[in-house]
Amino acid sequence: MKHTFLVAGLLGLTFSARAQYVPVGGLVTLGVRALSNRDAPQQKATLFVTPATYQAHAFPQKRTPAKKLPKPDKGGTEIAAIEQLLASRFAALQADSTALVLDVAQEKEFSRLRTNLETFNPFWNTDPYSQEMSLYRQHDDVRRRLARSQPK
Repeated sequence: MKHTFLVAGLLGLTFSARAQYVPVGGLVTLGVRALSNRDAPQQKATLFVTPATYQAHAFPQKRTPAKKLPKPDKGGTEIAAIEQLLASRFAALQADSTALVLDVAQEKEFSRLRTNLETFNPFWNTDPYSQEMSLYRQHDDVRRRLARSQPK
């Protein structure tokens, strides 16, 4: 009879102790995960971004120095290609105030490069590229409307 109470008491203590250490163990696990995620290669949102203006329109321009580009398997070639495409479009925007800045092939190329970059390097901030491209699209829309409204 004494052994039965002893076994029942030990089992009761085991369940009580387990109820106390399981939440603590969960907190420790969450802490370890948070610390390991902290070391993930997060990129600052403003890294290599400079403000640019065109006709009183301000927009971010992201240009990465060649020495700071990631490796090609981490999206380095896509970053260089996107930035080269955007730089050529900015030059075209400034060169002629009536010609269209983008064509369909350039739009598709930008979308393909951005998708590939986000696949290879999901931590790379592509928002400035998209914002700059949006500016070029807006100016193309304005130029199309002006071309339609002018008499031939």
